Amino acid sequence: MPRKNELSEALRSQIVDLHKAGKGYKIIARTLDIHRSTVRKIVYKWKRFSTVATLPRSGRPTKTSAKTKISEVGHGPSEPKDRGDSHTKKLKSERDSTAVRSDAQIIYSCSSDTEATDDDPVAGRASAGPSNNRGQGVGLKTQRGKATAVSSNDETTEQDRDFNTTHKDVEIKHSYSSDTEATDEENMAGPSDIRGESSDHKMVIMIDNTICSDGNTDSYSSDEDEDEDPMASHLSAGIAESRGGDPDHEMHQGATNSASSDDETTEEDPTEQFFCEEKKIYAGSSVTMGALLLLLLAFIVKHGLSKAAARDLLHLLNLVVPGCVPKSLRFLKKHSNDYNGKTEIHFYCPRCTNYLGVDPGNECSVCQQSLNRKYLILKAYYFLVMPLEIQLRNLLARVHSKLGMHFTRDDSFSDVHTGNEYKSERQDGSITLTFNCGGSPVFSSSKYSIWPILCTINELPYVERCKNVLLHTLWFGKGKPQVQSFLTPFINELQKLSAAGFCWKDEIGSEHHTTVTVKICTCDAIARAMVQNFEPFNKEFGCGFCYHKGEMVIKGRGFTRVYPIQMDGCDLRHMPETVQLAELVMGNSYDQSQMGVKGPSLLFLLPSFDIIKGFVPDYMHCFCLGVVRQFVNLWFDPLYASKDFHLTGEHLNDLDRALCEIQPPNEISRSPRSLSERMHWKACEWRAFALLYSPVILRNVLPAVYYKHWMLLPSALHVLLSHFATQDELNCAELCLVQFVAQIPSLYGLEHCSYDCHLLTHLTEGVRNWGLLWANSVFVFQDMNSRLLQMYSGTQSISLQIFKNFFSYEKIIRQGSATLQDTSTEIKDFFCSMTSYDCFTKSLNYIGEELVTLGSDSQRVLTPREIAALQKNETLSWCQPHRDSVTEYKRCVYKNMLVTSLECSGTLKRNNSVIETSSCFAVVESLVVVPKPCSCEGRPGCSCRELVFFCKQLQRLTRQPTIHDTQINTNIAKFLVKVRNSNELCAITCQDIVSKCFMIEHVGQLYVMRMPVFETH
Repeated sequence: MPRKNELSEALRSQIVDLHKAGKGYKIIARTLDIHRSTVRKIVYKWKRFSTVATLPRSGRPTKTSAKTKISEVGHGPSEPKDRGDSHTKKLKSERDSTAVRSDAQIIYSCSSDTEATDDDPVAGRASAGPSNNRGQGVGLKTQRGKATAVSSNDETTEQDRDFNTTHKDVEIKHSYSSDTEATDEENMAGPSDIRGESSDHKMVIMIDNTICSDGNTDSYSSDEDEDEDPMASHLSAGIAESRGGDPDHEMHQGATNSASSDDETTEEDPTEQFFCEEKKIYAGSSVTMGALLLLLLAFIVKHGLSKAAARDLLHLLNLVVPGCVPKSLRFLKKHSNDYNGKTEIHFYCPRCTNYLGVDPGNECSVCQQSLNRKYLILKAYYFLVMPLEIQLRNLLARVHSKLGMHFTRDDSFSDVHTGNEYKSERQDGSITLTFNCGGSPVFSSSKYSIWPILCTINELPYVERCKNVLLHTLWFGKGKPQVQSFLTPFINELQKLSAAGFCWKDEIGSEHHTTVTVKICTCDAIARAMVQNFEPFNKEFGCGFCYHKGEMVIKGRGFTRVYPIQMDGCDLRHMPETVQLAELVMGNSYDQSQMGVKGPSLLFLLPSFDIIKGFVPDYMHCFCLGVVRQFVNLWFDPLYASKDFHLTGEHLNDLDRALCEIQPPNEISRSPRSLSERMHWKACEWRAFALLYSPVILRNVLPAVYYKHWMLLPSALHVLLSHFATQDELNCAELCLVQFVAQIPSLYGLEHCSYDCHLLTHLTEGVRNWGLLWANSVFVFQDMNSRLLQMYSGTQSISLQIFKNFFSYEKIIRQGSATLQDTSTEIKDFFCSMTSYDCFTKSLNYIGEELVTLGSDSQRVLTPREIAALQKNETLSWCQPHRDSVTEYKRCVYKNMLVTSLECSGTLKRNNSVIETSSCFAVVESLVVVPKPCSCEGRPGCSCRELVFFCKQLQRLTRQPTIHDTQINTNIAKFLVKVRNSNELCAITCQDIVSKCFMIEHVGQLYVMRMPVFETH
């Protein structure tokens, strides 16, 4: 019986000829007006049988009842074991009767390592049918009159993996379900594909063993897409690189050398000329095509646009200005990432989570589990790695001149380089790293999360460290990663970089050789215990810094472990003792840990890293999200309504009103919110409340004894977060923290002496080793985690999307510095606002070293009050001849500190006009630039102009807040200064500015505090 709608043999031969010529499926389909799937199937037939002629059909297969099919599907990949022999023989007979002639037989083995990627992933997704939603792992579907065979074999034996289908043109669709599959792999640790509400990995296995994603997001599911799936391309490139081969060859290898994918053509990409194109987008425009394309890339990366949204944006721009941007999305992968082909894919065993490396092989060496590369990718048993050497080579070429440019002060602690441990092991020609590892949830409705390993260079100044965070490893999955697998690539590379180092060239071509070591690790208590291989904090000896055993006490209806101050002291842990305890556990095969040590840690292999001193207590978790949140919630807890420290609803309303009236400076990233919303507060909000708001607004709210106890906290943290701190100041801060923890049992009860409270006693030791708290804070890494979570759309290939967009962002920054250098100020400002990175120095506003004015200027003359202020300052007497012509600005940035005039602060919810000078506290009233006589003509770098600040002095009152602690013998409220306004005007320069301050008015009283060092943005 003839087939319906059959193409002529000549037309099929023409399709094959076009395919041999290197044309893609789409181009062939459009040229001959044939559906793309038809073109693909004809090419598949030609590859397999070397002919386009119509082959004779096989005999009609034996019919299988629907009941039997459902029974087979319900039992998943293995043969039924709980049925009778007769039923088993019947199923086997029905399966064998579907065999066809040998030349059309299709055999798929899960252990095969053959890769063939000629399939179009987009078309594969479009043609894939819905999976059975009754819990079966295998679905049945009829498409275009062709029967689709059922495959349900995932057994670990080679014999049971092979199966036959009924026709040579049949597509084999195999869906894996994490809820119903009976294989061992589904019950093992590690991420699996998400089903139901969190569908993540749904794969289609085509006739030539090609695996592609069957997604349901709008990013990569359209049949009319003009580009290949960038995530599939990225993954393929990574696979090729890990094997040492050519990425393009790996992507396009097939049955013949002339095979090409649906989206790959031999035509030249027209977007190659866009970045170097100086042509305007239209006549009279100030925007070039290169600038517009770069801004478009920054926009797409910043907002995480899906492929469909980006394609529509290109179409919209071309409708407004035809030809201004490419019509294809191919430029995204061409121009947005320098690391294509360099990403490493590292695998781990589905059963025992053993690290497998970039080449998993055929069998796990630990549990002898049979392995297959495609299956591991299919089920996401891998994580991504970008080698540090590649990133450091690019980064050091840009920032090498800033290495070691820290602010210093004799005999004071400040940045990492002032720590005792850093100074004792510092070596010339080397750089040291701080790394962070911690999880961030991806979905609110599931347990899936990302675990990145992020690094910063300690030799860079703090501001530069915040701007240049390196991403080494990215793990995505359900729950926590297995430490041995997760850390192995990082440790292996650091061993190499520590021993042999690497070479790199600076901007002028000079070659340098540098070694790299890791000195500091920052993470929360849970992650710290995991990587140290210690007991968690709720077990005996759960502290990773000392041998405090802790004790169990009743709290509510259960028990909790507390860590009160021990009167006889508590010994600190040390590296040699920890190694001995780990060897004792391993050598004697103890079931229980020894003094909190569960066994050897993989960090023992990290060169020059101390597993005890190398960790620092993270004040973001133990202080901001720990102690501060714990006690604020305790004050308002109705369970403690009978306690003296309890605050009522009326107190809450008063505090809410006080918080809403505060105008914080820009260093506080979030505006104050009411305490009624404290369940939604972030760590930076708890920090601002504890250090800046609470010393004032709690003064007449908390009972005196509890307020005095609370003030021990901000008093200590103001020292540990200052720009510089002496040894005596550190000792005083340590006593404050010890006193705070020691008084908790008598004031609040022993059950509230939590592990977070105990960690406060270790903060100062970490400062002595590695610098003040801001120098190794987790805030920088948490900001980066937040950025990473914004770099994906939908639920498909999340880790790949994040990885690609992260490094695309880095390249966009570098391209912006070159491409937009000669563009208008408006374009530069827009680019900087989208990338949150200031790539450009505005030469017209450059005043002096580390001093830049912002915004528009205006010409005016000095007032008599300002002239009188200049006369009082002898160093500014030269300014008086220019009193009839000065340039006024509203804002300026000095040493990364934003300072604005009082008028500018009055119109905003932020007050950046309060500063501390060398003589007093003051409020900036105006900022004017006065020229000096010179021959520079205002060129960049000219220091012949001076920015003069006219400030109203804040007079310090005679009676100051005083809280004297007899144990410490000091005033713990000395950081809080009571002032009053005055009309006395003074004139100063930026060299007279000591620090920026925070001012708060409460109950008619005005208070000023020096701003602690917070994270930079």
